[in-house]
Amino acid sequence: MSKIRKIENSNRKIKRILALIFSGIYVVIIIPIIGVLVSRYLDLLFGFPEIIIYPLNIIISIIVLAIGFFWAIWANFELFTSGKGSPVPLKGTQTEVLVVRGPYKYSRNPMIFGYILLWIGLGFLLNSIFLLFGFTLFIILLLIAVVKLWEEKNLIKRFGNSYLEYKSKVSFIIPFPSKKQ
Repeated sequence: MSKIRKIENSNRKIKRILALIFSGIYVVIIIPIIGVLVSRYLDLLFGFPEIIIYPLNIIISIIVLAIGFFWAIWANFELFTSGKGSPVPLKGTQTEVLVVRGPYKYSRNPMIFGYILLWIGLGFLLNSIFLLFGFTLFIILLLIAVVKLWEEKNLIKRFGNSYLEYKSKVSFIIPFPSKKQ
């Protein structure tokens, strides 16, 4: 391998790592802080009661958060290792290989599944009706719109029939065993 190719591969890996770190900060720290603050304010403004009594809310939240983190981390790991990309589809960070193994064997969007569970877990943890139902629904609709309007079209353009075949066999968000055809 030439020196130039080695440098390009090294730069690509650095871009992928940086994209993963910065998107993680944004998606796992900044957006949740905003969501929690807005939701707590709206819960107080509208006088919403707590969802579940303490400590049951903590137990439920720990279980849901653990499952959500598992799916999100597993999906990111597979994209990074098998797909040789990152969840941020910028030039130099896009996956090079269509990932159909690991969590992608059960869901075309396992990161979204994990992220939705994180929001549900936060809603239970903070006993916030608006966070559990309002903000989580907003996040779900936003992510579905992004995937349907942009990401799927991009994947069809990049991977063609391979993606279309994969799409016909694997569920959109909620993990299920793949459909046999």
